[in-house]
Amino acid sequence: MKAAVIGAGLAGAAAARELSTGGIDSVLFDKGRGPGGRLSSRRAETPAGTLRFDHGAQFVTARTASFHAFLSSAVEASAAQLWDARLVSIDRGGNAHPLRQAERFVGAPGMNAIVKHAQAGLNVQLQRRAVKMKGGAGDWTIHFEDGASEGPFHRVCLTLPPEQLIDFLARSDGDFAEIITEANRAVVEPCWTVMAVLDTPFDSQFDGAKIYGGAIRWMARMGSRPGGSSTEAVVIQASPDWSAAFLEESPDVVTRQLCEEAYVRFAMPLPTWSSAHRWRYAMVTEPAGTPCAVAEDATVGVAGDWRLGGKAEAAWTSGEALGQALSQS
Repeated sequence: MKAAVIGAGLAGAAAARELSTGGIDSVLFDKGRGPGGRLSSRRAETPAGTLRFDHGAQFVTARTASFHAFLSSAVEASAAQLWDARLVSIDRGGNAHPLRQAERFVGAPGMNAIVKHAQAGLNVQLQRRAVKMKGGAGDWTIHFEDGASEGPFHRVCLTLPPEQLIDFLARSDGDFAEIITEANRAVVEPCWTVMAVLDTPFDSQFDGAKIYGGAIRWMARMGSRPGGSSTEAVVIQASPDWSAAFLEESPDVVTRQLCEEAYVRFAMPLPTWSSAHRWRYAMVTEPAGTPCAVAEDATVGVAGDWRLGGKAEAAWTSGEALGQALSQS
């Protein structure tokens, strides 16, 4: 049996691993140029040289035995390390409080190394944007933006964000009304992220901070991460509300406003180099509430962090559940 997995992030990789355990060979298709999704890393040419920024998820944690075992295997494979850092929460009055103690894992050398580890041994095809599927139960063909097609597949796993999932299913053969209704109810909010290189030393008295009040929700010093450069570089992530309000603003305006706020609040020097990235689907605030969903034909299912919540572990748990469900159907 063969399966197509659309989306090669943590959810897709977890689904494919479970399908493999169930005796089903999988091909993972992803529109991106590299692995990672929101666990992506960005290599940038700056006046200080080539630097790496973790501009999506800053770290991952594990509560379930399965995800903790996976992260432990990533550490053993040198694909992840524990981040021992000064992490704080800063309230609206400017008071800093240490974040609760927890194992926080970061990818090595970047966050996408965790996804690469999850994909090890799997058939992953990048830069392939799937737009629809045609056929019927157990006999699906995947069609791509460039006009190519692949198939037939006995099973299809869809690990797309809700809006992209709805568009994909609306173009496809089959009746997926219930899944589309669930996806419509899920709320996934955006996030603007700024990457910046500073020309002078900067110590904000934290390595990473969750910040309340104002436009900035998270700020981290890249040099504090395992293997980080000595160059002073930061990642600044805006709050969901601010990101939604400025969703269509230009990257230059976003960069200027977030860096100016960091200057006012933390005396951060203005950058000598900067770049902004817009995550349209960043933080799940209203999940579907179940790990996965399988269509009535029992050959197509959906997974992703939007099923359970906004953490990387939610994507992993959801993908595992879908892989198991389709292996047993």
